Amino acid sequence: MDLSKIEQLVDLVTRSAIAELDLTQDGTRIRILKRASGAPAAPAQPANGSGAQALAAAPNHRDNPPSGVSADVVVPAPMHGVFYRSAAPDEPPLVEVGARIAAGQKICIIEAMKTFIDIAAEAPGVVLAVLAQDGDEIAAGQALFRIGPAGSS
Repeated sequence: MDLSKIEQLVDLVTRSAIAELDLTQDGTRIRILKRASGAPAAPAQPANGSGAQALAAAPNHRDNPPSGVSADVVVPAPMHGVFYRSAAPDEPPLVEVGARIAAGQKICIIEAMKTFIDIAAEAPGVVLAVLAQDGDEIAAGQALFRIGPAGSS
């Protein structure tokens, strides 16, 4: 693996919500960890003004529901890449609308720079909507799924 590829991976992790990237290629293992700071910092605004605001606003987006009612959760893309609903082209989607999911369950895969990254649900719930199409190029912060509280159907 060449130095420019490693620099691209570090940049990818830096600009995304990924906390850790572990990649093995041709016998070489690269592990990149993002250090947690005391307070979350907003990403730097790009020169053209696109992208960063969506990423800063998207993680774990929850509307303020009336008291006693749990809000749906929008699962954002942690990075730019290609969205896949299945683990392989000949396999069924990892989740379908109406499926009950567990915290930590793999719900989709994003391909970035020929690296496949599993995206897992952060909390249990029910898949209410799939907001991206299989094979679509997606942007960091783009809504991928809408998940309802575990008790909804």
